[in-house]
Amino acid sequence: MDLTNVNLINCDNINCYIIRGTDGDILVDTGTPKYRDEIETWLLNYNVKLIVLTHGHNDHIGNAAYFSELYGVPIAMSKSDELLAEDNLCRHFYSVGAAGKFVAALSKKTMSNRSELFEVSIYLEDGMELGKEFGADCKAVKLDGHTKGSFGFLNGTDLYLGDAAMNYIKPSFPAICESPKAARASLEKIKTLKTERIFFGHGEPIETKSAVYRRLFIK
Repeated sequence: MDLTNVNLINCDNINCYIIRGTDGDILVDTGTPKYRDEIETWLLNYNVKLIVLTHGHNDHIGNAAYFSELYGVPIAMSKSDELLAEDNLCRHFYSVGAAGKFVAALSKKTMSNRSELFEVSIYLEDGMELGKEFGADCKAVKLDGHTKGSFGFLNGTDLYLGDAAMNYIKPSFPAICESPKAARASLEKIKTLKTERIFFGHGEPIETKSAVYRRLFIK
């Protein structure tokens, strides 16, 4: 898969991305404080004008407050995950299969930490366009299930889907989710989108013409 035009930083299998605009860029998720310096160095190559968060788990929002203040930019996130961002353990989640039990055990340690509080300036809605004022092409896509407020972001034919699906070993149903029923519906929704590449919060990106993409929807 050709990744020459992909703006991705991988920090211990936690991915952050940049969506480029003509006069500014969008940071998709922010990683954890452990990798703050590495991410900040990477961001020197960009002009961050907006932060968008796929959902409220600490491994995705851990640097949101810091980068929002550093760059003086707003944060966009689902209203449904605002309380979750304050306490990742405030809502029950289910583990899915053997992989889910393993991921759940690792996640609970991360979730027990408290991220720095931040102010949400933009509450995401399905189909909302973001970044047009600085020439970025980004549309919010509601993909709940992993969390009640999970969103993906479409940039042309690229979809940044957070943890609506995961790719630890192979593309699959989210290993942990608040609502398995909603997560399954979100996978069906992804099938209807005209995408060519899928970018995960965890794991390598894939092309939708590939066999591994089709595996994502096998029940």
